[in-house]
Amino acid sequence: MKQLLVLLFSCLPMLAGAQEKLPKDVAKFVENAQMCEHFAGEWDDNDKARQREIIAAVDDSCGQAQRQWKRLSAKYAGQPAIKKVIDAHANDAVRSFRK
Repeated sequence: MKQLLVLLFSCLPMLAGAQEKLPKDVAKFVENAQMCEHFAGEWDDNDKARQREIIAAVDDSCGQAQRQWKRLSAKYAGQPAIKKVIDAHANDAVRSFRK
């Protein structure tokens, strides 16, 4: 788990650099949507403690991304370039998340 977190956090500066031109709230949404998709794709039947960590990470990142997606879609409806980025990152895990 620690190795995974170290790997993920080491990639964040690269993501931030690629998203400098985006508004801060959209960049945060993109980050949460990517984390949501990542954790939604994990499953570990053999390790119940790990599975609880994955579920918590999905609940956190997907829940945040879904709330952000709805709010940002309305906020940036009149800005096609930003709306395109938002729509591109509203992956299935974000759109279908249910707690």
